[in-house]
Amino acid sequence: MSPAARITLHTSPNDGIVALPVGPGSNWAVIALDLAGFESADEGIHILPMSDLDRVQRALDTLYTHANRFNVQVSTSHQAFIGDIGREIARRLHGSWTVEAGNCMLAPSDTRTRLRFLWDSSKGPLSDTLRSYEGEVAAAAFLYEEETGLELAVLRRPWDGQIIVGALASTAMFTSLETVTPVSVAASDVAGVLRQVEETLLPSYEHALAQAHFRLLERVLDQIREARTNGAVSRIWSLNEDLCRHWYGLEQHLRRGLYGPLPEPLDTLLRRAEVALSEDSAQGEEGAVQLLEQWLHEGTRLVDLVRSLDPDLAARGVPPPSSPALPPGPPHQGRRPGTSR
Repeated sequence: MSPAARITLHTSPNDGIVALPVGPGSNWAVIALDLAGFESADEGIHILPMSDLDRVQRALDTLYTHANRFNVQVSTSHQAFIGDIGREIARRLHGSWTVEAGNCMLAPSDTRTRLRFLWDSSKGPLSDTLRSYEGEVAAAAFLYEEETGLELAVLRRPWDGQIIVGALASTAMFTSLETVTPVSVAASDVAGVLRQVEETLLPSYEHALAQAHFRLLERVLDQIREARTNGAVSRIWSLNEDLCRHWYGLEQHLRRGLYGPLPEPLDTLLRRAEVALSEDSAQGEEGAVQLLEQWLHEGTRLVDLVRSLDPDLAARGVPPPSSPALPPGPPHQGRRPGTSR
């Protein structure tokens, strides 16, 4: 009789023994791990610390006993655990990255759902692996940098063990835009893949995010102008939050050196806008209307200035504002650049 489930064991310098339950009967595998004293960690992953070797031996004996009883196959992998690979990459990247690993072999699997936000070309190694060998990818690690919002996915290619790293989109909307797609990378070891992440993946990721925020900022500015023309007051205030979000997203990438040191006109615009669009600028209904008027003016200037630096960033132009002044409306409490960092 074929096993109802499998448990793969990895040795980890960080976690001790790492166990990944797999298969349609994975609930029985989890029960066996619980009875053996393994601790639940990230999604679908169990660990057994190596601090007490006697306890480790008893736990493994218990695991094999219950696994045999529940028809669960236990095997040992000599490959490094994907979470350790993710932590090593994160440790050597610039910034402060958090790492979370997850089991792709569960049903349902939040880890597999997160991988649907993959932002990669159809010919990229990560996209190709998930498309052709999705059912064989056991686990993945996710690296997240809170200050920048960058998120990377790390996994092993099933047939040759190559380490693959790719970018994830913060929203599915980004993947539907016609932007330059981030480039996933692959290598046989951490040093090799890290070099490609720094030289290829992260720069292409930054450019794609900047391009996405730029195009969505253009879109929101157009929508606000249209709402002004039609007198759709409530629509204007709801769009203000989107305008703030994409302004701030684009500003982040500009300040991190997308075009190198900020050109003086761009630096001046961003600094002036931060002061003009501060929380204290909106006092009452009249102040809020003036604030949104400033947002529209500064947003248009930002789009025009960035386009002059990089004509290929946008596929279409933004028409100059020609509609009447904003109608009055309730103050909007949307996020503003410089106030939510």
